Amino acid sequence: MLMFDAYVPVRAGAAAGAAAGAAPAPAGGVTKFSVDPDQAQKMIDGLNKAIDELVLLDEQAGRLKFAGAAGPDPVSEQAKNSVTRTAGETPGGYQWANREAQKALELTVKNIEKALAKYRGTDDAAKSALKD
Repeated sequence: MLMFDAYVPVRAGAAAGAAAGAAPAPAGGVTKFSVDPDQAQKMIDGLNKAIDELVLLDEQAGRLKFAGAAGPDPVSEQAKNSVTRTAGETPGGYQWANREAQKALELTVKNIEKALAKYRGTDDAAKSALKD
């Protein structure tokens, strides 16, 4: 089994770890995972696909900045401002959370790749030692 650190956004760390069946993440937003080496590439591919989807959703959320109010009244203007703020890049906004998730997934992919390379190196060294 490959052991690696999986990163989760700090605010959602405990919930994300529990949802994935892992121990809750500590305050730093990191939890330990393991994967069968034969399944590691499949996991990497799935995480990269998730990152691609998050990028698309981030672009869609960015378009909300240009949305107009439904009408000329103050309530419509406040509703528009609320939507753009909630979808935005400031901490707590959707785009902010989306980008934090992208960073966490990218770090996790790097850790899986690093663990897989180390595993393969150890495996190759053991095979070479047996041949000698």
